[in-house]
Amino acid sequence: MSLASLCHREIICVAGQASVRKAAEIMRKHHVGALAVTDPQDAAHVVGVLTDRDIVVEVLAQGASADERTSASACHPQLIGVPVTSTRHDAIAHMLKHGVRRLLVANADGSLCGLISMDDLIEVMADELGDLARTLRVNVNNEDARTAQRDKPTVQPTLYLVRNEP
Repeated sequence: MSLASLCHREIICVAGQASVRKAAEIMRKHHVGALAVTDPQDAAHVVGVLTDRDIVVEVLAQGASADERTSASACHPQLIGVPVTSTRHDAIAHMLKHGVRRLLVANADGSLCGLISMDDLIEVMADELGDLARTLRVNVNNEDARTAQRDKPTVQPTLYLVRNEP
């Protein structure tokens, strides 16, 4: 299964010159933990990814002002991504290699297709494990039914002697 069917195609963005506070407000409004940071001169060009963790670790924990720091100055400038044809296993390996929880997903022409998070991958894999567990349960139940039928003791018919009197 390729990432095309798993990734979030609606990517929420914030302009690079926007304050970190503005970025946090956008995250809250859209219930997301990461934003694509766009070039102030070209809104279609992604220059980084800003996560909720970046805001906490790189801005708030450092005592910086969320109103004064820009999204571009707080985000990861290195774009970590995978092709849309990648599998979820490829995505996991890429996350592990780069120590990230989210990946950009790119089309063959390099344009942005979507974003995939560790949570997305865990959800898909949990569903699959649930399906496997249900399959196992059905197989065990079927086997129990077959065994019970086969091992069912055969009951000898009871014979009654009836005496006919004239």
